[in-house]
Amino acid sequence: MLKQNEGLRGIQAGMGKALASIPLSPNQWTFLSVVLALLAALAVALTNSLAIGLSLFALAALFDVIDGAVARARNETSALGGFVDGVADRFVEASFLFSFMFIPLPQMLIDAKIWLALLIFLGTCMPAFIRAYADHKGALSREKALAMGGVFERSERLLVILAGLAAGLLFSMDYLVYSVILASALSVITILQRLLSVFQSARG
Repeated sequence: MLKQNEGLRGIQAGMGKALASIPLSPNQWTFLSVVLALLAALAVALTNSLAIGLSLFALAALFDVIDGAVARARNETSALGGFVDGVADRFVEASFLFSFMFIPLPQMLIDAKIWLALLIFLGTCMPAFIRAYADHKGALSREKALAMGGVFERSERLLVILAGLAAGLLFSMDYLVYSVILASALSVITILQRLLSVFQSARG
């Protein structure tokens, strides 16, 4: 896992150096990722163009990686930039999931729209909220709050949904709903892990 993380950081560093000369600030890269995500959501919601939506969301995810890489390459990282990036991440992910509420999806025990709403709440909102609120209330030190992890975080969540969408386009949209259900269940585990981390720290 360590080697994989180091390899990923190396790729991001290379991207940052290669793109640092482009006259766009890290925050502008972040803004472009949000614009692409909104265009993708509109493509899905208004035209049911899942292939176009998937392509635009993938590009938005790439720009989301680029903003931090460029900031580090230029030594322009800042607390405000991290805040803007984090807020943008929530908009990108929520618009991605919300757009699927406008297309017909198979029902799995309950309406697929309910599964999507649950994932937006359990995955997009709650893990980040627990971290931020634990720091805000002083239940954890800032360092411990930032280090707080979980079995299923944003990157894993998006990969599962993108894989489900790709399988849905190739085979059956059942796979997209399955991926949403799986992501919701694993997000609950992450929430419990983070809550446990807060309680253990408070008792210690």
